[in-house]
Amino acid sequence: GVELAVCPLDSLGRPLGARTTEADVTGEILVRGDHIRDGYDGLWATEYRASDEGWHRTGDVGHLDAAGRLWVEGRLAHVISTALGPITPVGIEQRVQELDFVDLAAAVGIGPVGCQQLVLVVTGAPGRDLLLDSERTAMVREHLLARLGSRVPVAAVLRRSQMPVDIRHNSKIDRRSVAEWAAEVLAGAVR
Repeated sequence: GVELAVCPLDSLGRPLGARTTEADVTGEILVRGDHIRDGYDGLWATEYRASDEGWHRTGDVGHLDAAGRLWVEGRLAHVISTALGPITPVGIEQRVQELDFVDLAAAVGIGPVGCQQLVLVVTGAPGRDLLLDSERTAMVREHLLARLGSRVPVAAVLRRSQMPVDIRHNSKIDRRSVAEWAAEVLAGAVR
C-alpha cells in the first residue's frame, strides 16, 4: 500500500519540484501511504516540512530501477555538489569497500556548493592501521574508474584510524563530521 517516487535533483543537488517514477532518475525519495504519518502526532512543524501534496519527503536520496525497486544512495544533506553535477555517496563508498585493504569508506564533498571536490576517507581492517601510500591511493581511483566510470573525479583519498558515527545509531558514519575533518586536513590544519 505504499507508493514511491523521487523528486529529481538539480545541478546543485537540490530537489526540483516535479515527482517522477521514471527509472534511473536520482532524487529525494518520496513515499505515500495511509500509515506514513502515524508517528507524527503532535509534530506539526516536522510534518509540514516533510509534506508534499500527500507525499512524505524522506530526506533520503536514491532512484527506482526498471523493475520498480528502490535504491537508497544516501541522505539529501550528504549529496556532493560538484561542477559535473550532484554525486551521491553510498554507491561510491560500497565500491571502495570492495578493496581488500579498506574496511570503511566515506565519500564527502569539500568546498563550495556547485564546485565541491569529492574526497574519500577510508579506514583499514579492525585492529590494523591502514597504510595508504600512493600505490593504494591509485588503486582506489582505478577501482572507482573501472566500476563507476569517469563521473567520479576523486580529488583526495585520506586515511583515518576510525570513523565518527552518528550518536543516534552508533553505526551510520557521520559524514558531516568526516567532511569537516577532511577540509581541515586538506587545509593543513590537522595532521
